[in-house]
Amino acid sequence: MTAASNRTGALALHGITITHPDRVISDIGRVTKGEIAEYYAAAAPFMLPKIVRHPLSLLRCPSGIEKQCFYQRNPGRGLGADVHPFEFKNKGKTYEYLYIEDAKGLMELVQMGSVEIHPWGASIDAIDYPDRLIFDLDPAPEVPFDALKLAAQDLRQRLKRRGLEADLKVTGGKGVHVTVPLAAKDRWAEVKAFAAAIAAEMVEAAPEAYIATMSKAKRTGKIFIDYFRNDYTATAIADYAVRARAGAPVAAPIEWKELAKIASASQFTMKDVLKGLAKRTPPRGEARSKQRIPAD
Repeated sequence: MTAASNRTGALALHGITITHPDRVISDIGRVTKGEIAEYYAAAAPFMLPKIVRHPLSLLRCPSGIEKQCFYQRNPGRGLGADVHPFEFKNKGKTYEYLYIEDAKGLMELVQMGSVEIHPWGASIDAIDYPDRLIFDLDPAPEVPFDALKLAAQDLRQRLKRRGLEADLKVTGGKGVHVTVPLAAKDRWAEVKAFAAAIAAEMVEAAPEAYIATMSKAKRTGKIFIDYFRNDYTATAIADYAVRARAGAPVAAPIEWKELAKIASASQFTMKDVLKGLAKRTPPRGEARSKQRIPAD
């Protein structure tokens, strides 16, 4: 990362000028635009392998998260030369998304007030073949976090019995993501059907604990196993992405062995994450998974 300040108070990161770095984005913690930009610049080597050349949806909060935020998925004006358009058709509809190739693109997103970054589960090079399967475990407000930990372990074991290894992430909100890296050789319909079958299996085994339908009225006291993110145009919060929530917590990947010590899905700050990343070596591009959806 290269960083420098100029006479106007702007910040230069990865060759991109970040204006108004002192602008407060979260009143709680007095988190500034410059701090978010510096965080993303430092986290970029770890974050980019899973988001480059993937269509993105952004949550932009140019005036701060306590003010008006809005989602954006198409390039539009003013996002910078390193933010690229991607157009595709599905079921007779045409969609336009944006994507980035490198750290310069990431910095241009931040310069325009992006806080959250949500990638698709497929790259623009193989848009019909997802490279990950994701379960979003979303607890009702009254469900304790310890119950969510048990649900994540339950899901992991069910996937293991089918020969699949999964990654874990606390979302920076209230839930966790259990993600299976895939070889990008199975179509969306196959991936979603498999995810739906696993969710249904969990609901059948413990209907008092789990639900797999979108009806909020029926979620009281339960964990919603959201498998609906495994489809065209669906996105999920990126690994290491900042959340547009009080204090700007981070969606942080964690090791399964760490789960027992985690107290909250939103406990990691940008400083926490950067401290952990300082002890690690960035990956050399994304390691391609060989995992595929089981034939049965």
